[in-house]
Amino acid sequence: MNGPPVDPVEPAVAEGQWGVRHVAAGLGIGWAVTVFLQFLLMVVGDYDVGEEFSLEAVSLFQVALWFGLFGVPLWVVSSRGLEWSALGLTLERRDILPGLAIGVFAQALLVPAIYAPILFFRDDLDVAADARDLVDKADGLGVVLLIMVVVFGAPVVEELFFRGLALRAFERRFGRWVGLVASSLVFGLVHFQPLQFPALVMFGLIAGWLAQRDGRLGRAIWAHVGFNAWTVGLLLWM
Repeated sequence: MNGPPVDPVEPAVAEGQWGVRHVAAGLGIGWAVTVFLQFLLMVVGDYDVGEEFSLEAVSLFQVALWFGLFGVPLWVVSSRGLEWSALGLTLERRDILPGLAIGVFAQALLVPAIYAPILFFRDDLDVAADARDLVDKADGLGVVLLIMVVVFGAPVVEELFFRGLALRAFERRFGRWVGLVASSLVFGLVHFQPLQFPALVMFGLIAGWLAQRDGRLGRAIWAHVGFNAWTVGLLLWM
């Protein structure tokens, strides 16, 4: 005999079922798995200290980080009987073109504008060095792997965690605007790229504002796709 119908979880109720501790857990698990994998590869892969890892290894590190960034949202949703929409994961066709345009605009125009004052005094500063080194390692199937991880995988996983889980947790703890800034700073810090930190925080603010404005992650995800795809495409073409 079937029981009474269960009402869907209201967003306000659903959002109260996770908090800052879950954000910390996601980051901690992701970093722990990544460090363990790096150590394991250095032992079994005969890497020397300071030696650059291959593109395949770098891609594995990214996926290892997802153990926390995707694993914790997955646990929150499954353990609490929520829909993914509780974290804002709702995609609509109308999000694609505006989202891509925002991401490309941010990468192609806003990022250079941020670094223009710095480069005026430090013309030897190569902001794109890390991204170029990664793209230079790509060849054949490596290009496909790079695109799958950076252009498609990272936008979904990172938006789900930073704008779906973290932003809403910080908003409840600190308020709307402080939560937006806090989630953007954490997004920038987790990449461990000091030179790219201002650009990453800038994009975090844009994606967070889109998530707040829309109440879902559709445009933010596509903006992230455009943001990453512009850099990868430009470096592959050069």
